[in-house]
Amino acid sequence: MYRKRQLLSVMVVSLLAVGLMVGLAFAQGAAKVEGAPGAQAEGRKTIITGKIVYMKSFGGYVVISEKPHEEYKVINENKAVLGPLAKSGKRMTIEGSLPRGAYLLFIDKIDGKEYPGP
Repeated sequence: MYRKRQLLSVMVVSLLAVGLMVGLAFAQGAAKVEGAPGAQAEGRKTIITGKIVYMKSFGGYVVISEKPHEEYKVINENKAVLGPLAKSGKRMTIEGSLPRGAYLLFIDKIDGKEYPGP
């Protein structure tokens, strides 16, 4: 009986430790994305050819690239700019930054024009 309780205690403590490490890892990733409006996001620069769409399930505007087919959540949304572009359905060239290890996109330019962030 004592061994079962001891084993159960060790399992609970182990799960809590793993949960804590995972939580800290997510918190560090989120800290790199957040920042003052207009601030440059950390990450590698990219140029994406694709469309902007509004996806309620993703929580806002998404850039869908053509090749390779990927979906990137826009983290510096400006609804006044992105709304009409999404409705047009046009293919465009989007320059921005991809934060490390995430499908998030910080937009710098759309079709060569500076993008006014939020």
